Amino acid sequence: MFARNGHRLTWFARALSAALLVAACGASTLAPAAAQSPTVLRMARNAEPGVFIPWLIDDNTALFTLANVYDGLLRVTQDGASVEPALATSWDTSADGLTWTFHLRPGVMFSDGTPLTSNDVKVSLDLARGGNRSVWKDNYKAIKQIDTPDPMTVVIQLTEPHAPLLSELAMFPAWIMQADMATATDQPGYDDSQAWASRGTGGYYTTSWKKGDPVILHRNPYYWKGTPSIDEVDIEYIPDDNTRILKLQGGEDDVVDFVPFSQIDALNSQGLHSMLFPIQQTTFAMLNVTMPPLNDINVRQALNYATDKDAIIKSVYFGQAQPMNAPIPNGTYVDKESPGYPYDLAKAQQLMAASSVPNGFNLPLVLANNNQDRINTAIILKDEWSKIGVNLDIQQVDAASWRAATRAGTYNATLSAWTNDMNDPTEIVNYEMRGGDGSGSFAYWTRYNNPQLSDQITQADLEQDPNQRQADYIAIQRQYLNDAPLVFIANLGATAAWTDKVHNFVIDGLSYYRFENVSLSN
Repeated sequence: MFARNGHRLTWFARALSAALLVAACGASTLAPAAAQSPTVLRMARNAEPGVFIPWLIDDNTALFTLANVYDGLLRVTQDGASVEPALATSWDTSADGLTWTFHLRPGVMFSDGTPLTSNDVKVSLDLARGGNRSVWKDNYKAIKQIDTPDPMTVVIQLTEPHAPLLSELAMFPAWIMQADMATATDQPGYDDSQAWASRGTGGYYTTSWKKGDPVILHRNPYYWKGTPSIDEVDIEYIPDDNTRILKLQGGEDDVVDFVPFSQIDALNSQGLHSMLFPIQQTTFAMLNVTMPPLNDINVRQALNYATDKDAIIKSVYFGQAQPMNAPIPNGTYVDKESPGYPYDLAKAQQLMAASSVPNGFNLPLVLANNNQDRINTAIILKDEWSKIGVNLDIQQVDAASWRAATRAGTYNATLSAWTNDMNDPTEIVNYEMRGGDGSGSFAYWTRYNNPQLSDQITQADLEQDPNQRQADYIAIQRQYLNDAPLVFIANLGATAAWTDKVHNFVIDGLSYYRFENVSLSN
């Protein structure tokens, strides 16, 4: 709200000054210029966003939206493979790797015209790593303290050398809010909807939002990379895939995301543009290893060998995916030579014969009822797994019930997906594979716990030599692959479609889309 009023006052002052100048020059007889309509990009998404506070985000819709509103000291490159300067132009590290000094970009302002200072950075990062409400504290546990020797310098002290630091600072929980607004979000009783009136350093800002309404992004006139060419981005919530496509075809929307794989070629033949963007995403079945007989490694490996990934990719994803052989997405330190689990029905039957349930068993599989791709995958798995004596009982529930069951560990099996949020394996490896007390996610809700592997993960996170880190993470992936708490299915991409008048729309390697370089033609 403050940013919006400030922009109106600035516009009024400039217009008044221009009018007085024209009058003073005796140019009052000149015809006034025609008012230009704002340039508006209209987009339809398949979900609504949640919280607009970086270190509280736990949904992709809010993440994708706020990637246009907030910046961090660093940002991920478009290919998702490395990081590049953002609010910091450069950084130095001490010989022992414990002190990192970041030099802020001169002249950066928030969307209300207030200059960015090191205090804004410190307050935001302190809340991300230790705020009462932060849900991403584990990512920043290596930070001991943050100092601000002057308004343009941020010094981060670590408790121990930490190789993933730069990647973690480019991750969304480390985006920077104005200090006063950031501090307010951590106070008892704070209404999160207040954060929908944002003040960031990104290409756009929001003035308000309520569920059911489109999210409106307004152009930030102070954007440090240069003001975007589009004045406003309107993002509406259209959950039905076909309805989004129809609105695009009818010209009601300019861009839509989550295009069904089956419609990509058809849209391209209609004069529209649609494509699959490569991102670091996987889809798989999760097995609760505390539920017999899923506590039997022979059973888990048998389910993997009995899964025909190619059949699923052909039928569900229309050939627009690749088999998932390594247990992490394609990205930094992925095990490119991983053997995976090729489809081998004879091997699966042999493992079942050697298992605790040689005559087969019933396996309840709970699914959210709003994801047709996973429902279709489950139908194929039911047929495939029946060949090794497993009767898959598919149970569709609402999304909230599905989430509650996976978090509580009351499920047996389910289908899910993961998209990397950073270009370093430490996030996915800790979230997916670490068990015991050190796992906030209970090893991606599978309840898997291999203490020896958890120790290997700790050592890999501390390792400073890139070659040794790669070797460590490959060893970790091989062990996890063998233990098979997941049934590994496919590496996926992100889909979108847009009209002919939209230019430079891309989805980057970590599935973000930013509108700062997008333009519209008539």
